[in-house]
Amino acid sequence: MKAKALSVKECAWMSEDCHLVDIPREDTQRDSLCLPNIFQKSKKVKPLTKTRTSPNCQVYYTARELLLEVLDREAIRELIRRAAGVKPGPNRQSHCQSREQSTDVSEEGYADAVTWFSVVLQSGLSLGENCNFGHDLNVKLDGWQGVLKRNSIQADLLSLTRLEDGDKLEVLSAFCGHITQRYQALHTPGPNLAVKKYRLSSQQEHYSLYLALLCDPSSGFICNTYLYCPEQLQRQSKKSVVEQVVRHLLRPFCSHRCVVQLDSSAWMEGRLTHILSRLGFTIHFVPAVKRPPSSPPEGSMMSELIAHLQGWTGPALVPLSDPKGTATDVFLPGLWVTLHVICINTFVLHTLQSQSSGKKVNLTQFTRTLASQLAVNSSTAVPVLPRLNSSSYQEKNVSNICKQRTNTNICGQVTVKGKHRCSSAVRLQNNWNRPGVCGLDNSGNSCYLNAVLQCLCSTVPLVEHLLDQETRRELEKSKCRVAEVFVRLLEEMWLGTNSSCAPVEARSVLCSILPQFNNYSQQDAQELLLFLLNALHDDLKKVAKDQMRCSIRQPRQEHNRNCATESTIVSQLFEGQLSYITLCMHCDQQAYSTQAFTVLSLPIPAGILKCSIQDCLSLFFEQTVLTGGEQLLCSVCRMRRETAVITSLDKPPEILMLHLKRFGCKGKKQVKLRTNVAFPMKLDLTPFLSSSVHNVSDSSYHLYAVVNHTGHLNMGHYTALCHNASAQTWHLFDDSLVREVQDTLVQSPNAYMLLYSRKPFQKPKIQGL
Repeated sequence: MKAKALSVKECAWMSEDCHLVDIPREDTQRDSLCLPNIFQKSKKVKPLTKTRTSPNCQVYYTARELLLEVLDREAIRELIRRAAGVKPGPNRQSHCQSREQSTDVSEEGYADAVTWFSVVLQSGLSLGENCNFGHDLNVKLDGWQGVLKRNSIQADLLSLTRLEDGDKLEVLSAFCGHITQRYQALHTPGPNLAVKKYRLSSQQEHYSLYLALLCDPSSGFICNTYLYCPEQLQRQSKKSVVEQVVRHLLRPFCSHRCVVQLDSSAWMEGRLTHILSRLGFTIHFVPAVKRPPSSPPEGSMMSELIAHLQGWTGPALVPLSDPKGTATDVFLPGLWVTLHVICINTFVLHTLQSQSSGKKVNLTQFTRTLASQLAVNSSTAVPVLPRLNSSSYQEKNVSNICKQRTNTNICGQVTVKGKHRCSSAVRLQNNWNRPGVCGLDNSGNSCYLNAVLQCLCSTVPLVEHLLDQETRRELEKSKCRVAEVFVRLLEEMWLGTNSSCAPVEARSVLCSILPQFNNYSQQDAQELLLFLLNALHDDLKKVAKDQMRCSIRQPRQEHNRNCATESTIVSQLFEGQLSYITLCMHCDQQAYSTQAFTVLSLPIPAGILKCSIQDCLSLFFEQTVLTGGEQLLCSVCRMRRETAVITSLDKPPEILMLHLKRFGCKGKKQVKLRTNVAFPMKLDLTPFLSSSVHNVSDSSYHLYAVVNHTGHLNMGHYTALCHNASAQTWHLFDDSLVREVQDTLVQSPNAYMLLYSRKPFQKPKIQGL
């Protein structure tokens, strides 16, 4: 693949676009923007109305969330679902002959698509057509060629370029239609809209593809998009090109009764006005390709928002095998124009919801920063740029807005002294007053570390012990590097005044003692958690031994002294005990043994799409029979015999950590198991206790943290969901991004680790809290 600069320039309607064609009268009486076959007399047609009310713009999305809310997995599926039926080679196949994919896009495929889309967009969008990406763009792309070749999306998109032009336009139309529906859920435009036409060109070469937009001229928001070839429209209908285009753009808004501004070159002797007025639209013609008189003055924030309506230049990918670039193709240019529109709308909505902060972000830098945050690949360095976070702002009906969204996981509304604010916005004012709710900056593919640290930060008994004044003094005396650094981080997260911090020191110390983590590749959060707890345990044992040396004890207390030095807050909280009963299948000889554990790694039942955590526990504690080379030596038979092994829980830990074994093998290939494991907020371990456990009431556990993993083996991302004991609320921690969520939304098909406590945590007793 290579890159070219694609210019989108506003242009007027041509005379051939407005060519008048006589339409039979009975057809004009049935003209409508609704779908066909709804005019049958036996059916009652209800007027199209909005089923949900939406605010003009949401106030609690980050820029990345805004884009991915629109460019979701369903959008990718709509784009590439026809690719499976396209034959290779010159024999192009139409949609009606192709075999469409029926399965959903996998998480790996979605991650590949987002990464692929983000690569070239890191060069940014520029207003006007004077920008020349030229050599620099291809130089940047050279470093990404390996990533592009490994991405599954590239083969699908290149196969779609082999379709006939009409079929390519159908694919793009379906993709744009889904995007439009997503934006309707995010944003409600004003009563005045405008239809604009654009010509696509690249390095003085004009495409046969045109772009039409329905936009809100007061904000620059693009409500609908239509990519078309005039010749194609002229062949498929007797209606004029401009009529077909305008009807397509207005179809989703036929119930809005809005005023539509249109270029005067589409006058058509008043015929278009007559057609659209019968459908509820009022048409105002404005001078050809001229800024509407209602535009705000130059230099204002609104003028910057609508500047792209005059045209823009952005990058597009073209196949290396096409010597003329994309001048002979309409699919890839159309795809990249659509993605440009998504980036522009993200810019508009993000600016609208953060305009009270007074910050102005350039469109080019905005796009570059946003694109760099979308690229997720462990083998390629992505520049770390500031997050494009939205700021909360006061709005008259903000309380009503959030009430309408109480069934989503995006916004958690908090009332403070009669004022409403959105709790999901991050990096708010410096006087952050949520102890224990602190984001952690990503220092280079360190999401696995951040997720683990958030879970430990939410473990109240551990935090209380480590932040105790006496503990801190003893740690300083013993010079325990890991524990000291971890305590300093906990102080910042619980007693600091910032909404996020950078765990750079903690990572540096861990990497010095655990060199396997001293890189920027993807790591296993469960493995890191075990190593970190062991390091803390060793440091705290050192403190206990130092305390023993300074105390005067009797010799007969030596045994108890050794036991005390082996026990720390880590072992007291996280260590449990399993019991194993082995039974010889030949002579019934029994043997009993125990084993301490910190994490239970649970197998996931094979071949099913959904199961429960109880199913995984039952599989773990299931009686097994050792045969063949696994037979054990029987002390009575003095021979190796088939042996039954019965596993049970002999000592339930205070903190129960469950690890779902999602990384397995399928033949010789390593895969990630994507079974949706349902887990309860309250877990009962009674069926798995050994007979030696007398206090059955201690087997009930309460969920307080979840580590989620999205993506696949070679490319993924860790996040954490943790319950804050002080506020008694759940929060999603995505590195430095923090968002409050409802407890009903903690359930996730991406769960990788679950942390349960025997007793619900109360507000921690920390001096200075």
